[in-house]
Amino acid sequence: MLQHPHHAKVTPKFCKQYARVGDVINKALSEYKEEVTNGSFPGPAHSPYKISAAEMDGFLNELQKMGLDKAASAAAASAEKLDTKESPAND
Repeated sequence: MLQHPHHAKVTPKFCKQYARVGDVINKALSEYKEEVTNGSFPGPAHSPYKISAAEMDGFLNELQKMGLDKAASAAAASAEKLDTKESPAND
């Protein structure tokens, strides 16, 4: 995980590098970011839990009661987007 050039200057000489795990971590995080950004993750396989329309309405109402209108709007938009993705007409 010691990728930054500064680390080479401050790493004690008695330390040994066994692997470049920082490269693996950075690659995994970059892939995760890309998939979230392009909307391919999370998909249906990673979202097995469903919320009923009544529960979603209750949730949105509670957010609005708490004065969290932006959060309610964002949640509603996300729910609508999920409904659109999972609709059989779009398969």
